Amino acid sequence: MLTTPASHHKPTQPMRVAGLVFLLAATLSAGLIWHQERQRMAHARAEVYTLAQDHAKAVREQLDRALSAIYAMAALVQQGRGQVDNFDAVATRMLPFYPGVSVLILAPGGVIRNAVPLAGNEKAIGLDLLKDPVMQQEAQRARSTGQLTLAGPLELRQGGLGLVARLPIYLDNAQGTPEFWGFSNVVMRFPQALESARLPSLLERGLDYKLWRVNPETRQTQIIAESQSAPLIEPVDKGFEVPNGAWSLSVAPRLGWGDRAGLAGKTFIGLLFSWLLAYLAKLLTHQRAYKINLEQQVTERTAEIQASERQLSATLDAIPDLLFEMDLNGRYLLCHSPRADLLDAPVQALLGKTVSEVLPPAAAEVVLQALKQAHELGLAHGQQFELASPEQDRWFELSVARKAVSAGQEPRFIVISREITERKQAEKDIQQLAYFDALTSLPNRSLLNDRIRHALSEADRRQESLALMFLDLDHFKNINDTLGHGVGDQLLVALAARMQSVVREQDTVARLGGDEFILLLPDTGSKGAARVAQKLLQTVSLPVQIGPHELTVTPSMGIAQYPRDGDDLETLSRRADIAMYRAKQSGRNGYQFYTTEMQLTTDRALQIENALRRALERDQLRLHYQPQLSLSTNRIVGVEALLRWQHPELGQVAPAEFIAIAEASGQIQSIGEWVLRTAARQAKQWRDLGLASMTMSVNLSAVQFRHPDLPELVARILAEAQLPPQFLELELTEGVALHDPLGAIAVMQRMHQQGVKISIDDFGTGYSSLSYLKRFHAYQIKIDQSFVRDITDDPEDLAIVNAIISMAHSLGMNTIAEGVETQAQLTLLRAHGCDEVQGYFFCRPQAPEELVAFLRAHS
Repeated sequence: MLTTPASHHKPTQPMRVAGLVFLLAATLSAGLIWHQERQRMAHARAEVYTLAQDHAKAVREQLDRALSAIYAMAALVQQGRGQVDNFDAVATRMLPFYPGVSVLILAPGGVIRNAVPLAGNEKAIGLDLLKDPVMQQEAQRARSTGQLTLAGPLELRQGGLGLVARLPIYLDNAQGTPEFWGFSNVVMRFPQALESARLPSLLERGLDYKLWRVNPETRQTQIIAESQSAPLIEPVDKGFEVPNGAWSLSVAPRLGWGDRAGLAGKTFIGLLFSWLLAYLAKLLTHQRAYKINLEQQVTERTAEIQASERQLSATLDAIPDLLFEMDLNGRYLLCHSPRADLLDAPVQALLGKTVSEVLPPAAAEVVLQALKQAHELGLAHGQQFELASPEQDRWFELSVARKAVSAGQEPRFIVISREITERKQAEKDIQQLAYFDALTSLPNRSLLNDRIRHALSEADRRQESLALMFLDLDHFKNINDTLGHGVGDQLLVALAARMQSVVREQDTVARLGGDEFILLLPDTGSKGAARVAQKLLQTVSLPVQIGPHELTVTPSMGIAQYPRDGDDLETLSRRADIAMYRAKQSGRNGYQFYTTEMQLTTDRALQIENALRRALERDQLRLHYQPQLSLSTNRIVGVEALLRWQHPELGQVAPAEFIAIAEASGQIQSIGEWVLRTAARQAKQWRDLGLASMTMSVNLSAVQFRHPDLPELVARILAEAQLPPQFLELELTEGVALHDPLGAIAVMQRMHQQGVKISIDDFGTGYSSLSYLKRFHAYQIKIDQSFVRDITDDPEDLAIVNAIISMAHSLGMNTIAEGVETQAQLTLLRAHGCDEVQGYFFCRPQAPEELVAFLRAHS
């Protein structure tokens, strides 16, 4: 507390003024202090009264909450018509929901038969409440009035101080007249019964309390609970009603109501008064915050209790599954269903019946086995059964737990039945997706691999043969490209059904993807596999009507056999695939059995493919050039660039062997670009040496020709090499040009506009359409050497050559014959008007540095 020393005044005239002022100030201060003390005490008593009121309310609510347990037990008795099965288990589960209740008791006929918990209450069992000296008067009053009575506080027979709440229970007899059954009792032991009222929290506020009542029999004050035994100083009393009378809660400050510290500050009345006002404001603010906080805590606690009660009552309704109580024979004792559609019959129709009477035999047996397992182990889970219904068959999964029962009572079980129809359907769909092709519903690669492994194991055990057949549809891509994937998919579905109709039940037809299929034929030798292949050729090749389109496709098949061609899945699959590709190379629409020669060819192709990937960077590729001679001038007018590959291990690899591999493996683009660029540079180099009139001929593969950027690539290479376009000639086979005639015409037109010459190579070896040929902007036709080779001996070849020359001239095109090796051939070609020739008769293909002298002599 703040204090200041008194001022000292000189003994002069102002002393009297000062004394008068001091007297007036002291008088005013005394009045103010007296007035403030009265106000402070009134406020303090009001605050303490509020606290007493709140805590008295909490005590009453605690008693009411605890006493509600006695009505719950009475309801159980009335519901069971005087018989409460398994009361101990039910009461044990009830106790946690009624704070303050220590014992739940049933006394049929007034004699205590059940007490929960039993431990510590054994002495109460058998006590006749209507005859006990202590309980007799209270029990008889309750029975006669039919009202709830509350006895106590009193010394409990079990020991300690507490309250005993007693409710008489009446049941209607056969004549409909209420008849006394007995009592339901609740024991509340102190101080546990008052814990939620939080009376000790008053001590933290510096307050003492006494909870007391006036005994109606002795008219003496009985202390129920107190913070200390000493009398309270001018306490605030709050009375409230309970079932057996009235209780009071007295609260008072531990040090009394006076403010000694305030009286010590009378020396400086103004400062003390101001300080007391500030202190009072602070005290009031603190008191108000405390009151709000306390009210909030009470509200929250009340909400929590209400939420717990709602949660407890809604637990059963929240369970989404069927819930049953059954005995070991599968008899329905209780039933709860969250939805009416889960049960085919009303709940009441099930009670008393057994699962054998309600369910089909198979489903009933599953339930009975689950009950048996739960009886032996205490728990059973995961048993599933299916029930047929008009709309959809439904699946259920069981969880069974053995219920605790009294000694000698028949076993009881809690059965939860969960509908898992959607889960079973999902599992089925997942299995379908995992093991079957989504389009054709044929087994996919995963399921096929499992079946092949099983079939190989069986074949090994039984010493049987087995056939694995790869089937690929010929030119199926054309259907997708022209008619769309929708038509292609319908065709695949139809052909898959046809394939299945050809094979046996133990055989497997699987789809790998696209138009590739695999057939697994257990216990099948070479003759049997050949018969199946013949049937497939006949069946698959039949026309298929898809909408307005009548489609026909043919299969190519490769067959590998166990154990001749391999004894494991990987080897058989690889070799069947090799045989299938050999069937395609042999003209398609057929089948081939795997042979060792095929493997050698495949190994060679793989070796060449791998080596070819590094050929450019390792500088293994070279261009040789073969001169082209004009028969009218006997001068060299051009050269043809011919690709050569010298490998350090494979040696000289023929272009006919590696060009097809380069096209199939996607390497032809980079190799073709290198050939085109190298040839253009060589042509420019020869022009710089004075060999200016020669045309450089470069062969284009089908893959190169179909590349959309071909015209730009050619223009870029010519610009890099600084070679005029008229000195470059691109050779295309007629098959390449006619694969997509309209597209070929567009590309050739762009080349023609650039000034690049186009030549049709190997003319006469394929199918040519003259209507397209005249639109190709080709300036020259090359006569294939297969016709030139025998023109001196075969009149038919001579006639073909003569026809080609005549046709070319009629279309305004030049002709050049390749493969000229003799003077006789040259003479005939000259006589029939061929414009140019090339072949070994004049010059073999040579490296550029070797060819320069020959070119200078004949240019």
